Amino acid sequence: MAEIPPRDDQGYFWSNDDEQAKRNKALEDFRKGQEAALNRELVKRGISTQPQPTDPNSIVLEWAMPKNIASLKLEYLVDPFLPCKCVVGFFGRGSTAKSSFLATLAARISEDWTTLWISVEEITDWITQRHLHAGGDLGTLAAFSYTATKRDAQGRATGSTFDVYRDLESSIKKAQYEASQFHNPPRPLRLVVLDTAVGLTTWGKGESPNDDGSVKRLLGYLQALAEQYDICIAIIGHSNKGKHDYFADTVAGSSAWTNSPRLSFVHARDRRQEHSFVMRVAKSNLSSAFGVMYSTVPVLTLHQHEDGHASVMCKADILPVVWGDADSMEMFDDATRKPDEEDAGEGSNHKRQTLVQQVINYIVQAVYSTGQPVTREMVHERLGRPISRREWTKVDEALSLGQFQYKVGIETGNKNRLQYTKLN
Repeated sequence: MAEIPPRDDQGYFWSNDDEQAKRNKALEDFRKGQEAALNRELVKRGISTQPQPTDPNSIVLEWAMPKNIASLKLEYLVDPFLPCKCVVGFFGRGSTAKSSFLATLAARISEDWTTLWISVEEITDWITQRHLHAGGDLGTLAAFSYTATKRDAQGRATGSTFDVYRDLESSIKKAQYEASQFHNPPRPLRLVVLDTAVGLTTWGKGESPNDDGSVKRLLGYLQALAEQYDICIAIIGHSNKGKHDYFADTVAGSSAWTNSPRLSFVHARDRRQEHSFVMRVAKSNLSSAFGVMYSTVPVLTLHQHEDGHASVMCKADILPVVWGDADSMEMFDDATRKPDEEDAGEGSNHKRQTLVQQVINYIVQAVYSTGQPVTREMVHERLGRPISRREWTKVDEALSLGQFQYKVGIETGNKNRLQYTKLN
């Protein structure tokens, strides 16, 4: 008599043999058929197959009543980049100084708080020494560096010896305890950096960073930790190449990477100048859109090459924030726009200079003929096209330098918008 293959607790055969695989499939089909037949019979008898309703006594509702508003106010570790008790995404292609940007923020908060930095991208010595050379206080950043175990076709880490679900909460507790012992008075752990979130997560069977459900589950877990431990969790991720219909779609993988966090950013290289970059809000539930330009400043030399170049660790020199959806988008576009062939060389400089002079001529004529202030919106309407931030900068510089010639002043009007007025 043939020996019957062993089965698991669900009745499936333990074998990879084709014949037994067919048996397992037949068994599964049989079970589904039996279940469907049972449901049909229950419906005929008028018996509901739906789950029983929840007991109303177990539902807790919160009615609109006065509360202490102070307890509801949003706080920031660094305004407006790092809100407390939130997950914040920093996304961009490689070499857009995302880590340098966050390292600068970590150094900035070190007088009061500490940072936990977990990475599959950099070794711990680089992370800790960059923190100190960027101005961070001693003992205010703890770094864990883990080995990547899996990479995608672009070489980006998609798995490591660290697992967010298994190891992150314990790491937070450990860092909290050691931070409380290191300084007197203590400097609590308030910032956690995951570089990168994809590489530090173990994705289960059927899960991936391209699946909405998987990413929402991860970000929901991180948000719960952020609220429970009163920390900001900054996740670093990658972005895709090419143009997209929606700004947030530049982020690689599932759209949930930018839709689920309360605040997320996209970084890009500023094509106009070496070592310069731009960052803009991809999605925010906390404020209006904004963006910022920044450049990298070397703070630690790792190797000096014979040709004069060096391998360095950097901090970020962050310029003032540009608020507003249109203004921040214009700033981002100006920084990332590829020069058109027809605009290349001296012709483009002459074309831009001609447009700048047209704007100046209209402003001077308008303020002298009407005696009223002229806004940038009025110029856009008169010329029938928007003027880029770069061109407005040249206009303002020319008017300021030629103040005795043009006799036009620049001042702030309604809603903090610039306007141009006649000088007496």
